[in-house]
Amino acid sequence: MAPQPLADLIAKGFSIIDATCPFVKKAQTIAASLYKDGYQVIILGDRNHPEVKGILGWTGNDALVVENVDEAKNLPLFPKIGFLAQTTQTKSNFTQVEEVLKSKTSDLKCVNTICEATKRHQESALELAKKVDLMLVIGGKNSSNTKKLAQICSSGGVPTYHLETADDLIKDIFKGVEKVGITAGASTPDWIIEEVVGKMAEFEKQEDQVLEAQEQVLSEATEAAEPVADNAENTAQEPQDASNIIEAQEVDSADVETASAQQEEEASSEQAKDSVQQESSFAEQYHLNIKDVRRGARVKGTVVQVKDSEVLVDIGGKSEGILPASELTAEEAANIPEKFHVGDEIEVVILRKENQEGYPVLSKKRIDQEIAWDKLLQVKNEGQIITGKVLDVVKGGLLVDVGLRGFVPASLVGLGYTENLATYVGKDIQVKIIECEKNNNKLVLSAKAVLKEATQKQKEETWATIAEGQVKKGVVRRLTNFGAFIDIGGVDGLLHVSEMAWHRVNQASDVLQQGDEVEVYVLSVDPANEKISLSLKKLIPNPWVVAKEKYPQGSVIKAKVMRTAPFGAFLEVEPGVEGLVHISQMAHERVGKTEDVVKPGDIVEVQVLSVDSQAKRMSLSIKAVLPKEEKAANEAVTEAVEATDAPDAAETEEITPEAPAEN
Repeated sequence: MAPQPLADLIAKGFSIIDATCPFVKKAQTIAASLYKDGYQVIILGDRNHPEVKGILGWTGNDALVVENVDEAKNLPLFPKIGFLAQTTQTKSNFTQVEEVLKSKTSDLKCVNTICEATKRHQESALELAKKVDLMLVIGGKNSSNTKKLAQICSSGGVPTYHLETADDLIKDIFKGVEKVGITAGASTPDWIIEEVVGKMAEFEKQEDQVLEAQEQVLSEATEAAEPVADNAENTAQEPQDASNIIEAQEVDSADVETASAQQEEEASSEQAKDSVQQESSFAEQYHLNIKDVRRGARVKGTVVQVKDSEVLVDIGGKSEGILPASELTAEEAANIPEKFHVGDEIEVVILRKENQEGYPVLSKKRIDQEIAWDKLLQVKNEGQIITGKVLDVVKGGLLVDVGLRGFVPASLVGLGYTENLATYVGKDIQVKIIECEKNNNKLVLSAKAVLKEATQKQKEETWATIAEGQVKKGVVRRLTNFGAFIDIGGVDGLLHVSEMAWHRVNQASDVLQQGDEVEVYVLSVDPANEKISLSLKKLIPNPWVVAKEKYPQGSVIKAKVMRTAPFGAFLEVEPGVEGLVHISQMAHERVGKTEDVVKPGDIVEVQVLSVDSQAKRMSLSIKAVLPKEEKAANEAVTEAVEATDAPDAAETEEITPEAPAEN
């Protein structure tokens, strides 16, 4: 309705309920906006149609209406043109007129206001027309929508008849026709469609009756001819009185007439029954094919069209259902053309009986979810292990896709504390279902349960096979002051610091770090107390075994001062091999304190004096490698010091008695 009539009604006190089609309302709003912005509004449509008249009213009746390309060509030039269409127009007509209008202005603003529902209806009608021998288009003779439907069906090359009611149906149009297609305008009532279908059933019944009557007459004629032929043959063989023959013929004729009448009556009765059954069957089939679309119903449908953002599904109703991307699983919605193909049969649930365009709205995701809930509940009850992909880290845990989104609490991600949950995102993990409540939409998973189960199984296998002297691969689980605990197959063994190396180890972290993979030697097994002792140095060659050959007497090497003592310094020759430099071997001169010559950490050059591999001892000397000049100088200094410090005779006599006796 135009603004002025609407305002008049309101002024008279009428209460207005606006039931305008959303697409028509949109076209009115666009036309008003274009007119307000100074555009010359051009409307593509039927100028006598109420919809077009209504749109005209929103432009102050200043808009121009064209119905086709030829009318558009006759338009004058305009500085600015705003172009829109009646909602029932075809896309091809809109595009053709748009091309013409480009030459009529330097500022063309086109808005496609064609109703998608009408467009889909027209496309479906054309597809149907290509598959049948005759098309019936049902709807008002003055309906622009229905007339366009008839034109489109006719363009498919099939005979097309536009009917307003069942009274317009003519029996002769069905001669030689095997398949009939029926479509109707959007506003055509169901009862008119049913009347047309019912009348078609009557035509079919009458045609069958005619055929059956013809077959009956032919059958009766054949049966009547056979007795006459037999009588003629008998008469030729045995002559009889003519009056008897005539009488017999009359009797036979009467019998034939009586029998024929009975047969006709029976046939008529059977035909009437068949007719009723046939008509009933036809109507039942019609209503069976046009299903009742009910919200919440689960139905099976066939994919009839696939788009990037939605799928059209034939569910047996008056209109195809729309399956939007939002009602598909994430994987399906990401690439609809690859996941769906025309002809696929899928199960969906009806979310809405009709949207604004008159199409049912469907959901496949809801069906998939219901199926998934049932499946996951069975998995939980059977204690099965399933694999899911980690989608994201949320507060307190992980979101995992197992057909539905499940939650794994942080405490159930691993056997121990997991510091960085983000490392799991995008990865597949095995889980068990510990809570599955469909009504509460609650799905709780546990990866820890799977790991614990696997660890227990591995632990049992390990205890059954482990023995002293074996070499096992393990993972460092914990470090302590006295050693490290190594997981060697679900069982933790202790690696003491004394067994980590041939050299002295102060703390385990000097050799190992948590998470390190190592090979260890099994020293002892105590199944009763579940204790295992391990060793690393058993797998490392003992450096003292080859020390004597590697460091022969008199060889000069470099070594690191590890620690000092009043009697000398201990030097590391190599890890596990230490030697002693006695204080007397530190310099040619007398050394009062070890620290006067060396301190821990110094690297010094020494000569090997002796090696005792059995006792794990090595004697070293620093002064043996000092230069000779330094040695002579040191000796001179020593003599001078001794001369200066030498006591006189009296002093010697006094201290001599107190000197310790020589051994």
